[in-house]
Amino acid sequence: MADLPFIILPCPSCQVKNRVKSYSAGKVPVCAKCKTPLVAEDENDIHAKYGQNLNNFFDLPDIGLRSDSGK
Repeated sequence: MADLPFIILPCPSCQVKNRVKSYSAGKVPVCAKCKTPLVAEDENDIHAKYGQNLNNFFDLPDIGLRSDSGK
């Protein structure tokens, strides 16, 4: 599986930039400095589902449908 990039989320309370690699449902990312939640719980669930779908997409085998004609 390809390594997924991280995103940087600023804390809404103290403005510290936090590096978040992945979201998991039921585990909201918090600020490393002040422990304030970085996203709302429902927003976290949406990001977790998106990340899971993205992981599933990266696990698909390449069956040669991508065009290399642009090279």
